[in-house]
Amino acid sequence: MATEKLYRVAFICAIIAFVAMFVGFASPFWYKSWTRVFSPFGTIGLWHVCLNGFIKPADPIMKSYVGCWWIHSTEFSEIEHSLQPVWFRFIQAFSIIVLFADLLGMIFSLLYMHEDSRARLYKNRPRMFYINSALMLGAAFLVFLIALVFAEMSNDSGWMPRPWMNYLSWSYGLVVLSGFFSALSGMCLFVLGIVFQDKEENGDPGVSSAAELQARRRELEKQDEVMRSMETLPQAYSGMPYRSYQQQAAHVDRPDQGKAPSMSSLQAYGRPPIAAKPTIAPKPHAPSVAGSQSTRVGESFV
Repeated sequence: MATEKLYRVAFICAIIAFVAMFVGFASPFWYKSWTRVFSPFGTIGLWHVCLNGFIKPADPIMKSYVGCWWIHSTEFSEIEHSLQPVWFRFIQAFSIIVLFADLLGMIFSLLYMHEDSRARLYKNRPRMFYINSALMLGAAFLVFLIALVFAEMSNDSGWMPRPWMNYLSWSYGLVVLSGFFSALSGMCLFVLGIVFQDKEENGDPGVSSAAELQARRRELEKQDEVMRSMETLPQAYSGMPYRSYQQQAAHVDRPDQGKAPSMSSLQAYGRPPIAAKPTIAPKPHAPSVAGSQSTRVGESFV
């Protein structure tokens, strides 16, 4: 089914986005120096930094920082603002928001697979799909801002010395990749919301595939044909008296009893005509008043 495949794509993309964002969020390889050159900077992530003799510019005591530490460690209290400028703190905050948005989007997509949770959480399916889509698309937008700002500010020599000796590493790449999958998942969820909203507006919320729609359409066409046949049946006998109509229907329903039905009456009911036995024409008699009034189909016998 089309909606089921679209949901699976959205769910798989949400899982990949969360895993990629989680690994990039926790790993310290956003920005790294080339290993073949000597640099006072080693690697840095959102929460971890490695330095190889870093000295704060214009430091009167010329203190050197060596080793890998948590970025909020007291060891870096003197150079805290140099390692974490304002834009870096905004990236940390945006990354936390993206991580939770991806987590919620993945959980909401997972709960749709279970009937009990779907009955409680997805009572209004279009609205819930729109909410989930907003989470994933919002996460993708924040990832776009994070990637743009970090890539631009990493070239600032006031943050890390000798930026031409450094490069954006794989942790940064995973975060960017999570943004692409978040955007794809959000678009699929948005399309699902539009599809289910259209079905509910048309009074058919249970249909979820084109095959079911086609089957429902064929069923409605059959019902229309039955209704039209029921409407055309009384019209064939609209000008006939009621008693003659009953006698005609009795003859057609029971052709083996009484008088054989005529060809016109059988054609009106859609039955093939019965072959009549050959008869010998009677000898002509003098016309009389009673004989001149022949009984034809459609006239009263009374």
